Amino acid sequence: MKKDQVTEAAISMAKSAFSAIPFAGGALNEIVFDYRSRLKHNRLNSFVELLSAFFTGHPDIDPERLKTEEFSDLFESVIRRVLQTKSKEKHLRYRDILTRQILYPASEIESAEICLELISTLDEMAIKILQEHHVYGSHYAAINPKRQVLLDKIKIDGEQFNDLKRDFNTHQVQIGKLDTRIKKNQAKVEVYNTTVLNLQKFREAEFFGLTDAEYLYYKQTLYAKGLLIDKGIGTHGGSKTFHYMWLTEFGERFLDFIRLTS
Repeated sequence: MKKDQVTEAAISMAKSAFSAIPFAGGALNEIVFDYRSRLKHNRLNSFVELLSAFFTGHPDIDPERLKTEEFSDLFESVIRRVLQTKSKEKHLRYRDILTRQILYPASEIESAEICLELISTLDEMAIKILQEHHVYGSHYAAINPKRQVLLDKIKIDGEQFNDLKRDFNTHQVQIGKLDTRIKKNQAKVEVYNTTVLNLQKFREAEFFGLTDAEYLYYKQTLYAKGLLIDKGIGTHGGSKTFHYMWLTEFGERFLDFIRLTS
């Protein structure tokens, strides 16, 4: 028996089985074979419209790029996921991954597959949470070296200050200058500390309009997928778990990928 004949036989058997269910049999048949078929058809049509808009804006695309084995595998993978979701946001991200491969065929298919899987399992709130962690990490990376330079200067000046204090009368002028410089640098450090603190509003659930339980679930999910890491344990005076989360290298690469495809 040919493959299509086997499929038809299986569908026929399933329809018969559903029909045997009292009261609900007809409804189940409609859901599984009629409604689901229409649903997938509509989702596919919506996705095709998104692709059409891309090709309309890029009339010079070489059709040969669409005939490669790599693109064919990726296209099949994308379509399979398109049919499984009604999310317009996910469809747009899927479209962007496909179009990136069309525009830059040298990009890694393996990375695209990993990102497709993440997109299919993460909702937009999860991605927003990742993006806020990225924003904080970027600002922190710019601020912390400057703050550390000041802290090093304060330490050196402080050591010199303590040495000179042993003979205060002799070094009174120099001690006064050191004291002024230390206080000035301490004030600058405090400004940096306040800036870093204000940047961390995203660490609270209300920043995203979530409950504490919902936010914790998101962070635990992202942690389990290797996108976030908990750096707070043992470093912030006994902070609670899943509070001082940071984006991992894998998380950065994922955001880079979807940012490049947007």
